Amino acid sequence: MRLEDGFKETEIGSIPVEWEVVRLGELCQLDRENVEPRELPDMPYVGLEHIDSGEPRLQRWGSSNEVSSSKHHFVPGDVLYGKLRPYLDKAILAEFEGVCSTDILVVKANTEFTLPEFLVHILHTQQFLSYAISTTSGTNLPRTRWTSLRDFKLALPPLPEQRRIAHVLSIIQRAIAAQDALIAAARELKRSLMRHLFTYGPVPLDQAEQVPLKETEIGPVPEHWEVVQLGEIADIRGGTAFPHRYQGQNEGKYPFYKVSDMNLPGNETYMRTANNWVDEETAKILRAKPFPKNTVIFPKVGAAVHTNKKRFLTTDALVDNNVMGVTVHEDEQCQPGYLLYWFESIDIGQFSNPGPLPSITVQAVKKATFPFPPLDEQREIARLLQAVDRKIEAEKRRKAALEALFKTMLHQLMTGQVRV
Repeated sequence: MRLEDGFKETEIGSIPVEWEVVRLGELCQLDRENVEPRELPDMPYVGLEHIDSGEPRLQRWGSSNEVSSSKHHFVPGDVLYGKLRPYLDKAILAEFEGVCSTDILVVKANTEFTLPEFLVHILHTQQFLSYAISTTSGTNLPRTRWTSLRDFKLALPPLPEQRRIAHVLSIIQRAIAAQDALIAAARELKRSLMRHLFTYGPVPLDQAEQVPLKETEIGPVPEHWEVVQLGEIADIRGGTAFPHRYQGQNEGKYPFYKVSDMNLPGNETYMRTANNWVDEETAKILRAKPFPKNTVIFPKVGAAVHTNKKRFLTTDALVDNNVMGVTVHEDEQCQPGYLLYWFESIDIGQFSNPGPLPSITVQAVKKATFPFPPLDEQREIARLLQAVDRKIEAEKRRKAALEALFKTMLHQLMTGQVRV
């Protein structure tokens, strides 16, 4: 690649001299063909929920057997663009035939002027994203229309350069996909390792059959392990109602976590970032007792219970009344990391009451049966699983770096700042 000096001024700014300014509608047209899913049984179905934001490749889909109303039909080489909430940046290149939601536009490239694999990247540029958002109508469900999108003006390189640009971007995308595979494999390794460790203890796989086991209410465990109720070795309680007047306060001694904070970047397992903070005086006014660091927290009411999220506090913190915390007693010889991984190995839904609004009570968690090995084995189990966690985090950092590279290269290649 090389930086290019030969630019010309146009109505959309400086572009390489070999490039042209065109309207999107000159490069592609909308396919309006509708079909009934029952006419195409067992055909892949793509809904907006299947398309990842900013991702030009489709990684999952459903089946036409799962939907009933009229849908759009698409074939390989079509570009599928989500017109509902265009700020979500959803556009993919179809690699197979299928049907899709009517909230997805099926766009066919005019291959005389552009390549489908280049066209999909046009729809992910920041310029197009901003333009699409500006054309929306509707407050709750903002949508754009093809009649507006087709007037978008862009800089178009010659076909050979389009092919080279698409090739470079696809290399980065394949690297991202490879990282996804590595992350998935590491997560599967962790699941398998947890099954092994909580059944046989920290022994090599080839020695597992030599471990004497005993049957318990939670299944087989090593004969020398104890099985206790969680309330015997840990404090378990809910949080405090979060006062709206403290929303957005970014200074204080204690982070105040809500269920939504479990989804913040960097909080996948260990709670490290917060949107809201309170000082010690405010905590006293609220009569809120902070949870110490190394507490396991999870949602205790509503649909969030089914997300099965568990997190680990890295500092003393407050949590709201939709969250429950479990803190091991300092004198009970229980390693906090071991407790976290045990929680990761189970479904917290087992503690909830049946009914339309699931909720978890303190008493239900206290009565939970807990495998309790000697402290040295707890530490070894936590150490082994932490090693896998570090591997997962390293692969996720590599993926994040590749995603940042993709965004940078997408902008520079599609504007001609870098030439291939």
